[in-house]
Amino acid sequence: MGHRANLLLVEHHTYSLYYSHWGGISMPENLFWGPEGALEFIKRQEPTTAWLDTAWAEGGALMDLDRQVLLWYGGEDVNYEIPLRRHLIRMMKPLWPGWSIEWASAGILDLAEYVGHPTDELTGRTNKPVEPAALAPESAEGWVRTIASIVFSNGELRLYPAQWEMEEYLLQGPELLEHLDQHVGRTELDLKEWPEEIPDQGFHLDIPARTIHLWYAPDLGEVIREVREIWSGWHVVDLKDQFEEHVSLVHGKLCFVNEEPEKLTERLCRSLLRNYTSPVNTMMEIAQQQEAAGKKIEVNPQALKDAPLEITQAKKAQLLQYAIARLGDV
Repeated sequence: MGHRANLLLVEHHTYSLYYSHWGGISMPENLFWGPEGALEFIKRQEPTTAWLDTAWAEGGALMDLDRQVLLWYGGEDVNYEIPLRRHLIRMMKPLWPGWSIEWASAGILDLAEYVGHPTDELTGRTNKPVEPAALAPESAEGWVRTIASIVFSNGELRLYPAQWEMEEYLLQGPELLEHLDQHVGRTELDLKEWPEEIPDQGFHLDIPARTIHLWYAPDLGEVIREVREIWSGWHVVDLKDQFEEHVSLVHGKLCFVNEEPEKLTERLCRSLLRNYTSPVNTMMEIAQQQEAAGKKIEVNPQALKDAPLEITQAKKAQLLQYAIARLGDV
């Protein structure tokens, strides 16, 4: 149990590595408030020499004091909603003057590559057999996770609002082509049919051109590597979070739902100003309940350590007001 994260401080062309057992999911709340607070947060974590791999790292941050670069990923909604994440970074910029704030699309692999640590050592996925998943459009009552578009051999374009993650389809390799049904695909797709769903990944597969374009919100660095290996002979283009490119690739036949900036600001304010409850307390309550029921419980010592940024609600409100007032300047 935990939301594990590695954090790095780069200074004088070297780096220090830290570990947080619970910080992965609360990165926005700990990093938003500016360099001074972020530096304090990182230094509060446990120094380590051990890197997390892609299977365990749920968030992370690298703060380069030499070049004034913040490279990070993690959180809850912002990890899966690209427009919300972009708006958050816009709101952060007034509090980080002179800094470059960048999203680590490949997660821990991006942090490692930045400091020259071998990324091959951090691969934590297992190559389990992939069950064939048919690419079929989800109904308006369903849940849409992935937007897929296919250009078939006859040049016809079809779109598929699909419920599974992108890797469930693409890690089948070219065998996926044998299960495609052109007739069930849509010629146009308006995501307003699913007003409550925000797809966080998608791909455009052009069979005649033997190309695959990918975009995604969560860190999928290792998945992209696997796709390139499995689709040998195909050109795989990593669009990172540029979902707008998908609209261009299908010549406007795809329409995303746009949330108003004011709504995004309101959602982020609620999240940033909420009172933090340490998961350590919840975990200990569960453990005590289990022990009271006669069960033997062993708790990971790391799970008892939680060191969020210490900042008052008044200070948060002040900084947030400043950031919102200067949104128009960024």
